[in-house]
Amino acid sequence: MNTAPDLLRRAAAGDDAAWREIVGHYQRLVHATIRSFRVTPSDAEDLFQETFLRLYRHATGLRDSRALTRWLIVTARNLCLDHVARQRSRPTETLDAETLAVDAKPLTEMIHLERAQAVREAIQAMPERCRDLLWMLYFEHERPDYEAAARAFNMPLGSVGPTRMRCLEHLLRELRRRGIDS
Repeated sequence: MNTAPDLLRRAAAGDDAAWREIVGHYQRLVHATIRSFRVTPSDAEDLFQETFLRLYRHATGLRDSRALTRWLIVTARNLCLDHVARQRSRPTETLDAETLAVDAKPLTEMIHLERAQAVREAIQAMPERCRDLLWMLYFEHERPDYEAAARAFNMPLGSVGPTRMRCLEHLLRELRRRGIDS
């Protein structure tokens, strides 16, 4: 994926390919956030579209992929909270067994999102070089790009893997310190 600021700038300028790339990259995250609120499928689709519509309106204000990820989660979450509050304020209607059924999938996805947040926080607590290396390898690109990392960190290509391993070991220690074992 191109950098978030570049894609957002291009999307705001009307570049459909950039917009499709943004939506394609972040759609699972937005859907998971919305589904955790157990809204109807049609409401979920409306909330999904509203989240990306708001992104389109605010595209030029976001500067990096981390800000974009946070912005999408918070925006989708706030839209869902508003939606749920509006639904609760409507007159009560008869509930059937299907309406009352609990879907475990959104809960599982919410647990996954919470664990992902814990990993992000643990990464933020790491030394800057490790944090930046792991972010570049695992969050900025679809696949780790060792050559780009070697250039960015001014290190031999053969050093990226061992450095990455030491950083991952540091991350694992940090996660265990926070009570997350696997």
